[in-house]
Amino acid sequence: MFITVLYGDNEHALFNPYCKTQILLDYIKQNCHYETEAEIDLADENGEVKNLLLNQHSYSSDILTGREVYVLLGVNRPVSPSKPTYTPLLNNNNIVTPKFLAKLGIRMDSRGQSRGKAKRLHKISSSPSSSIAFRTDGKHSASPQGRHKYTLLPHTGKHVRHST
Repeated sequence: MFITVLYGDNEHALFNPYCKTQILLDYIKQNCHYETEAEIDLADENGEVKNLLLNQHSYSSDILTGREVYVLLGVNRPVSPSKPTYTPLLNNNNIVTPKFLAKLGIRMDSRGQSRGKAKRLHKISSSPSSSIAFRTDGKHSASPQGRHKYTLLPHTGKHVRHST
């Protein structure tokens, strides 16, 4: 059995859920080019969060259904004991719909855009071999010569340099 995880710009990857949840999450981060120290989770195509982080010592196959499609989510845990916020890490308006976002608790403005919660992934390179997606907050700056662009990674506060 396998599961399909959707992420980035309509990218997908297959994973074997017959392992401990923590191992699966680490493997998803590695293969989907996501920061290793960041927290992730999965949601089904209806927006139901699977809460894998709460079941890290269980087998993923007990929580996830084989041959199902899941959307990769970034998890932001506030300092206060309120519930975490989820950000879909998929750029696909056919799946990440207002209904999907509402299920995650993300409010939309009057133009149908999310209010700062779901941000797009930006590719660092367009070549298939180095197609790494990073979550950004939309703040970019160029070097004085204009040859490089820096992207702020909100989870780490670090800037990533890439050529323009």
